[in-house]
Parts: sequence; structure tokens; C-alpha cells
Amino acid sequence: MNNERFTTPEVLFHPSDIAIREMGVSEAIVDSISATPEEMHPHLYNNIVLTGGNTLFPGFRERVERDVRSMAPQEYHVNVFLPKNPVEYAWHGGKCISKSDEFSSKMCVSKKEYEESGQSICTDKFDI
Repeated sequence: MNNERFTTPEVLFHPSDIAIREMGVSEAIVDSISATPEEMHPHLYNNIVLTGGNTLFPGFRERVERDVRSMAPQEYHVNVFLPKNPVEYAWHGGKCISKSDEFSSKMCVSKKEYEESGQSICTDKFDI
């Protein structure tokens, strides 16, 4: 296993290398930020958090930061954070949110609500 060690992570940045017509990680981050209101962009570029097992590839954080920096407007500071345990980080965040007082009232739809209102309850409650 020589060259595979380097080519496998590269596919995450350039899926077209294996004929997948999708954005790479860095491009998806920039695209996601671009889909938000412009006044949020500086805050989002400054708070990029990487999670999941793929972020453990050597140099992954630095690569994302370099790529995003090259695509972001010059006036924005780009900061990419890699937590100590990126595999469980998102789960711990969800665990913290689920303990908040507003979780069940503002972030969840009960079975009863869904049965009474159908999909429209999600549209109304989550403004989608």
C-alpha cells in the first residue's frame, strides 16, 4: 500500500478523478456558505469544524484550510478547526443540544404532530 495512501484521500477533494460528478469537500464547504445570507459569511468562514473519520487523514485540516482560503473572498478570515476526537464530535454536539430546554419544543416534531398535520408541520416549524 504505497500510492493508495495518497490517492484515496485525494478523491475526497476531486471526486471527478474516479468519474464521480460531485463537488469535493472544500468546494462543498464554500458552496454551503454561499447559500447562506451574506452577512453570515465572515462568521462561517471563521468557524469551519471538521468531523468524521476521514478528517483523520494526515494533512486533511491543512488541505481544507488551504483550498477554502483559495476560494473564499480575500476579506474573510478562514479558520478550520479539527477537534481532538472528530469521529464522535458531532454526536457529542447533538447530545448537548438534546439536553437543552428548547430541543423538544423547537427542534422536534412529535409523531402526534406529524400524524395531525403531515409534512406541513415540518415546513411550518423549521421554515423550510
